[in-house]
Amino acid sequence: MKFDEKDRQHLCSPPHPRGEGNQTSLSTTALGRWRLVLAVTILLAISLSAGCRKLPAQSVPAPATASPATAAKPSERTAEEIALMDAAIKGDTAAAKELLERGTNPNTKDPDGRTPLTEAAYYGYTEIATLLLEHGADVFARKVHGETAYEMAAGHQEIAQMIKREVNLLDACSKSDLKLAKELLDQGAHANVRDPDGRTPLTEAVWNRNVELVNLLLERGANPNTKKNDGASPLSIAQGKGYKEVAELLKKAGAK
Repeated sequence: MKFDEKDRQHLCSPPHPRGEGNQTSLSTTALGRWRLVLAVTILLAISLSAGCRKLPAQSVPAPATASPATAAKPSERTAEEIALMDAAIKGDTAAAKELLERGTNPNTKDPDGRTPLTEAAYYGYTEIATLLLEHGADVFARKVHGETAYEMAAGHQEIAQMIKREVNLLDACSKSDLKLAKELLDQGAHANVRDPDGRTPLTEAVWNRNVELVNLLLERGANPNTKKNDGASPLSIAQGKGYKEVAELLKKAGAK
């Protein structure tokens, strides 16, 4: 048998699986498409993520709308309150006395949280500090950075001791320490000092049912009608706790 050249090439050529070339082409095409889809998806995700991170920046200006109202509060001070602060800073005792006697608020604050007492304490004006304490200046008041009048009095020991006596008197009455309270009052502590909750030596003495201490405070000028921040008065405390003797003592002093 004779084979021509065409038959020889056909016999020598390795057989090809049916459709293999087409399948390889299709697989390559599909893979390319998936890669393209994946790349687009990743780019889209990155774009969305970047967009989301930018959103908070758009809302930043919003809180600024509240600041004008906050900044406006100091302007609510009266002319007399501003004048009292000025007197405390300059050491004008006569002006401070006149303003306080006219009923000017001794606890007025400026934008920095300064009060007439913190300024009198800082500059060492003892007479003005005394006047302010006599008219109910808040010894617990703090400036915006937390400084108290006692801390501002550093270097002016007389004023610092005056302020400390006020704080110690309240503490002594809360502990029902009659002896210490009398000593502090004798040294010049004022019977109407108040803490941030509105507690006074009298409200504490009443709470502790210390009749002698209540009587001492009333004799030293404690206000029988003072009220705590929650509205409780010495009389309402005594009546609420059933302290009849203390209640009668308060009524005689003008408590209502």
